[in-house]
Amino acid sequence: MIRPAFLRKGDLIGVTAPSAGASEPLDRVRFLHAQEMLAERGYATLFSPNTFTDIGDERSSPADQRAKELELLIADRDIRYIVSASGGEHLNEIFEHLDMSGIADDPKWIQGYSDNTDILIAATVNHDVMSIYCGNYGDYGMEPLHPSVVQNLEFVEGKRSEQTSFDSHAEGFVDRVTGLEPFECTAPTVWISDDVSFSGRLIGGCTDKLREIVGSDRDRMRDFAERYREDGIVWFMETYVSDSGGIAADLNSMKDAGWFEHVSGFVFGRPLFFEGDYRDAVLSAIGDLNVPMVIDADVGHKAPRMTFINGATAEVTVKGGRGMIRYLDLETEQ
Repeated sequence: MIRPAFLRKGDLIGVTAPSAGASEPLDRVRFLHAQEMLAERGYATLFSPNTFTDIGDERSSPADQRAKELELLIADRDIRYIVSASGGEHLNEIFEHLDMSGIADDPKWIQGYSDNTDILIAATVNHDVMSIYCGNYGDYGMEPLHPSVVQNLEFVEGKRSEQTSFDSHAEGFVDRVTGLEPFECTAPTVWISDDVSFSGRLIGGCTDKLREIVGSDRDRMRDFAERYREDGIVWFMETYVSDSGGIAADLNSMKDAGWFEHVSGFVFGRPLFFEGDYRDAVLSAIGDLNVPMVIDADVGHKAPRMTFINGATAEVTVKGGRGMIRYLDLETEQ
């Protein structure tokens, strides 16, 4: 597994929109504020042409253009960190046009969440390069920055190797007025689990997108699990929209496809739009695996988002409803 180099002052950050674009006027305000904040820390940002565009139906640009703009950022040796502009629904359209092999030739961090699950899985599972499931670029544009966002950047800079859960979380998204709105974290956070500690190599993303990979010509997950069987696999997942039957079906299809071979534990985030009991749905599908399962963790659409690094080995600990992730192979540099 390849760990990309940590960010250094003077490095370039690339932003592109492989799914939807950040096309609203307040999106641009937020992104330009993020650009200023990152510049103050020593990092310039390059926005690819489709970052702020929209051709309708949550697409920033045609699929071939979205693929090409991502490839260009991967090939640019000055860019050390690629952050997605947005989620959406149609990122999977780019794969018939996309060649991601360059990520192994010049490893760099790629970060996003939700629809961006697809490119993160491709980088890590297909090319053995770590990737980051965390906020899109707009998170850097809030004022003030939430501690989770500061910590996210510290991970990419190599200044941090562990993170603890946060006291509270948001129940949804914030209506924009200025474009700089921070998270509204008002609900108390409790990681639902027995007191437990388990470790393994992290992999995961949004269930809405993972289900599309199962059994497709992009499905290399069983090979990944076999390749890292000695480490064990820690799965993390979160859900945008589903119900109890849908989650159970998704997890059963993953299990039947061999995705959960050598699993040592699961971490599930807070679902955004969900009908039913999430924990019961999870247990009905994979309770027979008899490994630790954490529910309502800080990953996914309900902010704040902890930094989950695909491909990294990590120890997950839960005690008294508080969680911690400690990375074992990041070789941080203080």
